[in-house]
Amino acid sequence: MQSSVRVDLWILVPLILYNGISLLSGYRTYGNTLDGYASTQSVFPVIYLLMSYLGSQERRLLKSLCAVWAGVMATIGIGQFVMAAFSGSATRLSGLMGNPNAMGAMLALGWFALQSCLREENGPALERFLRGLEFITLTALALTLSLGAFGALGIGVLVMHFYGKECFSSLLCRLAEMIFAGGCGILLYIAGNATNWPWLCLILCGYILIGAWYRGQFERELSDGKWAKLLICLTGALGAGVVAFLRPNAAATFAERLAMIRNGLGYLGVDPLLGVGPYQWRRLNLQDADTYFNTWHIHNVFVHVGVELGLIAMAMLVIAVVRHFRKREDPAQRGAFSAALVHNLMDTSFFYMATVPFLIMTAGDDEGKKRRLSGTTVKCMFSVFAVLFAWNMVQIFW
Repeated sequence: MQSSVRVDLWILVPLILYNGISLLSGYRTYGNTLDGYASTQSVFPVIYLLMSYLGSQERRLLKSLCAVWAGVMATIGIGQFVMAAFSGSATRLSGLMGNPNAMGAMLALGWFALQSCLREENGPALERFLRGLEFITLTALALTLSLGAFGALGIGVLVMHFYGKECFSSLLCRLAEMIFAGGCGILLYIAGNATNWPWLCLILCGYILIGAWYRGQFERELSDGKWAKLLICLTGALGAGVVAFLRPNAAATFAERLAMIRNGLGYLGVDPLLGVGPYQWRRLNLQDADTYFNTWHIHNVFVHVGVELGLIAMAMLVIAVVRHFRKREDPAQRGAFSAALVHNLMDTSFFYMATVPFLIMTAGDDEGKKRRLSGTTVKCMFSVFAVLFAWNMVQIFW
């Protein structure tokens, strides 16, 4: 109902073109607009347009709500893990996302969103609450044993550190805090998965709650101490082998993903315009002489999009990524986007419907990169997407 709006056309237009090409590729493959990726991923530009209407205070509120929701997901996930431990079925945490890698990606983005909120002015009670959620989020992330999420989180933290021009001591403090919270999660996983003492999980949960409650005080102690943060970081480095022990197939999985990407590169030129079609790479991989990977997506989003939707669609994603890196944003948000990018180079979080909208709703705004669109133009865009969504709904019941 509002009038004109300011948007970054170098992000909005590539998103729309990407979805348009995806729609054509899916229609050519299946003869309808329902199958494929466009029927669900079309919400991405719609959410981006809606976000453009929000003022700075509204964006901050939405970011805070998203960050708190990530903490709620983490809390629920820990509760689910403890309940599974009592039934003897505790394994890698999937939580509300239904998949450990998807849950890991969401919690990593949620942690950066909490970091961004903590950089703003908050009251003492809200500050303590957010720091407690940060601790719980890292604990739940450790329960996923998602090495891709761990790696993306680590890269994002380094980007956040250098982009914010922080001192080395601050980096050590942050790493020590993360290692401590993650270590609690690893201990909880061992107690629930590798022992016959489920009651030990309740004791550890109590310890985790205490750690979350005194999270701010723990940070101050690390900042004042000379050797505590260094000792915790060294312990974390030595304890990284524990994660490798809990996931002995991690190295093989990494090698398999590299082989998967190499296989996908061989199909990039098969149909450069519209690609081989959504969900068609698995069929081609089944028929070729290479290893059959038994998965729907190449674990590199750019390669996968290039193979199934064509090189133009892949170029649209690359343009949006490059444009985002030219924006000005706070260090935590830059770390979140970097973590998401790294994760998508070795995983498929772009195709988990929660992750991209979550990233859009917590991203920073840069007025210097935006251009004004008239109210009529934006209403026409919304109308086109509304017709598409309505048509897809009709096809469901047809």
